[in-house]
Amino acid sequence: MRQRAALTARRIFLIMILAAVAIVLWLAQRGTQAGTGSGWLQPILAPAPSGPRVGIIAGHRGNDAGTVCADGLTETEVNQKVAEAVALSLVAEGIRVDVLDEFDPKLDGYKASAFVSIHADSCSVDMTGFKVANAENASDASKQLTECLWTRYEAETGLPRHRSTITTNMTQYHAWRKIAETTPAAIIEIGFMNGDRSYLTEHTDRVAAGIVKGIDCFLTPSQATPTPNQTQGE
Repeated sequence: MRQRAALTARRIFLIMILAAVAIVLWLAQRGTQAGTGSGWLQPILAPAPSGPRVGIIAGHRGNDAGTVCADGLTETEVNQKVAEAVALSLVAEGIRVDVLDEFDPKLDGYKASAFVSIHADSCSVDMTGFKVANAENASDASKQLTECLWTRYEAETGLPRHRSTITTNMTQYHAWRKIAETTPAAIIEIGFMNGDRSYLTEHTDRVAAGIVKGIDCFLTPSQATPTPNQTQGE
C-alpha cells in the first residue's frame, strides 16, 4: 500500500510539473506573438520565418581573429555580436536569415534577396567612421543595397562616412566571386575599433539597427532612394 501511495504521489507531482511547464510555455508564446516575450524564447516559439532570405557574414568568423586590439579585443568578437543581433531583428520581421562564416561552404552559388558581410576596421589608427562597398562590376540591385546601407546606417548611428579608406579588399571581396550573380550584395565596415571602440562595443543595438534598416530599405522598394549612375556605393 505504501509503495502504491508513493507511486501515485510521484505521478501527481509529475503531472503538476508538466502542467506548470505547459502554462509557462503558453504564456510565453502569447507574449512572443505580442512582441513582449523573453528574447531567448522568441526564436523557439515564434512562427518560422517565411519571407525573403538574407545572408549575413560575421566577418572573419571560422577563419581568424581579424583585427586584434592591444588588450585582446578581436574583430571577430565584435562582428559576430553585431551579426547575431542583426539576424534576431530580421527573423522577428519574418525574414529568413543565414549567419555565415567568412569562408562558409554555403557561399558557393548562394542565393538570397540580400547579402551583407559585416566587418570592423583597424584598431591601430585613431580614425572614426564607417564605409560600405560592393563589387567593382556590381549589379544595380547591389548598388541600391549599398546606398541603403550608407544612408540608414549613418542616420541610425551618427557615425561619419569614411569613403577614402575603401580598399580593394572590399571591392574585390572574395565572396563576390562565390555567391550567385543574382544575389544583391554589399560589405560594411561598421567603424574603427580604436576611434569607434566604445560605440561598437557598448551600442551594438544601434549598430545592428543601422544595418537592419539598410536591409529593410532595400527589401521595401518604397523606402529606397534612387541612385542612378552610382558606383562603389557612391
